[in-house]
Amino acid sequence: SGKTHTMMGKGDEKGLYFMAAHDILKRLASCNGSLELRVSFYEIYSGKLFDLLNNREPLRALEDKNQNVNICGLSEHKVSSEYEVMRLIDEGNRIRSSGSTGANDTSSR
Repeated sequence: SGKTHTMMGKGDEKGLYFMAAHDILKRLASCNGSLELRVSFYEIYSGKLFDLLNNREPLRALEDKNQNVNICGLSEHKVSSEYEVMRLIDEGNRIRSSGSTGANDTSSR
């Protein structure tokens, strides 16, 4: 259905991830360097959480007293360009679990 192309882009066409990173970084630049962008990437597979930017290390989801869910142990990576964001997304996508479905032989299942 074109989701990967829409999100990741192809060739010279920038996808939604790139365009969103561009807009966020542009806004952060107007804050005189007082804010920074950090990226994390995890998957939930068979009811378990894994950090896709830290060798698929297992993670834990815990709820605090205010009912906020925190992903414990999740790595954060400081980025300063759209290309760094895309590199991390590509890295995470390479190691996430995938398998085939009836509709798509590279579905993330």
